[in-house]
Amino acid sequence: MTTGAQDPVVACCSSLYGNPLAELLAGESLHPGGLATTRELLTTARLGLGARLLDVGCGLGASARLAAAEYGLRVDALDASPAVVARAAAKASEARVHWTIGTLPELPFEDATFDAVLAECVLSTMDRAAALSELARVTRPGGTLLLSDVEAMGVAIPRLGHRIVGAALCITDAWRPGEMDKRLEAAGYSVVRRWDRSRTIVELADRIEARLAIVGAAARDLGLDLGALIGPTLAAADDESFPMTAARDAIDAVRDAVRDGTLRYNVVVATARANA
Repeated sequence: MTTGAQDPVVACCSSLYGNPLAELLAGESLHPGGLATTRELLTTARLGLGARLLDVGCGLGASARLAAAEYGLRVDALDASPAVVARAAAKASEARVHWTIGTLPELPFEDATFDAVLAECVLSTMDRAAALSELARVTRPGGTLLLSDVEAMGVAIPRLGHRIVGAALCITDAWRPGEMDKRLEAAGYSVVRRWDRSRTIVELADRIEARLAIVGAAARDLGLDLGALIGPTLAAADDESFPMTAARDAIDAVRDAVRDGTLRYNVVVATARANA
């Protein structure tokens, strides 16, 4: 239950989610569907006032603050990046949110601590079997898993140029068809309801493309170095600082994949079985 060393993929994605450029391109809620999808999950879960929710991979904390303010939940918001947690806490005025640094699959919580767990576009960055097993451990029997993530079937996405685009669209390491049901069952969850919200991937892609154009034009007009604006750590992760053409090619490929059904966005509510 102690938090060990960060997985490099998890740490990288967490730093991307907390990057100011990622927030500018995709918004504070960095996943397809945004807070509308979060509300859909929380409303379906029907959690009582004061129920305890874990928001794992909370990023800048938009979902955690919504769950506390609009649904009256006591929220533990957890992220792997100390810098991201600090930024999220600085934005918060909601006393029912407790901010924690940590990562799957070694959560710093006792067994059966939570009434529900919220995992939005986060499990694709890690060992999913181990992560789901750990989430089941900290969820009380009969508790709820609120999950949203991308599923891909043979999708050929061009080199993303900069990983902010891939992270924002949740395609860094998408689930395979049928994998989610199998892994949920193996971890002790029973699916209660699922939705297909694939259109929200296209909506997010459209928003990112529009904002990319604005950022690119502003940088060109002002003579700014986009690589320097992104930050040295993130820029160093790629061969180029931020190739706009490659980013647009990736976004076009994402749209095509959604339209032909090979890239989907699943929203799932599942219950932890009492005998798991």
